[in-house]
Amino acid sequence: MQYCTACQKAPATVVIMDVAELSVTGSQHLCQACAEQLGVATPKTPKFSADTLEMLLGGIKQAKRATRAEACPGCNLTVAEFRSKGRLGCPRCYETFRAELMPLLQRIHEAQTHTGRLPGVFAAAAPPAADERSLSDVRKRLEEAVRGERYEEAASLRDELRRLERGPTT
Repeated sequence: MQYCTACQKAPATVVIMDVAELSVTGSQHLCQACAEQLGVATPKTPKFSADTLEMLLGGIKQAKRATRAEACPGCNLTVAEFRSKGRLGCPRCYETFRAELMPLLQRIHEAQTHTGRLPGVFAAAAPPAADERSLSDVRKRLEEAVRGERYEEAASLRDELRRLERGPTT
C-alpha cells in the first residue's frame, strides 16, 4: 500500500504522473484530503445530500411516516439510514420501503411504473410487427395450455412457436 507523499499518514488514492516524451518521469501519490487541498481533486459529495433527499421524500409528511422503526428484514437498513446514504441495502428494501419509494420515484421519473425502453411517443409510433404479435400470442396460449394441463395442445403450440422463432424458410 502506497502512503500519501504529502502527509505521509493516509493511504494514497490519487496518483499524479509527470509525463515527458511519452514516458513517465515522476509520480506523486496523494490521499484524498491532500489532493483536495492542492486543488487536484474535487471533494467527493454524496449522490443526494440529506436536504435533497428530504425534499424528494416529501419532508415532514414522510418523516411522520418514517418515525416507526421499520427495518428491512434482509439487511436491517432503516428509513433514516436510507435518507442519509441515498442508497438501498438489498433487493428486499424495495418491498419494505415501498410506501416511501413510490412518491420519490414519482418525483424523479414522473411515473411509478416502468413503461419500457422507448419513450411513450416512440413506442406508440412503432407498433409491434405482426410476427412479434403472433409470437406473444402463441407464447400466452402455450402458457395457458400448460397451466390447464392440455399437453397435446401445448406440444403443437410449442412446435408452432419454434417455427415462428426460426422465421420464414426459403
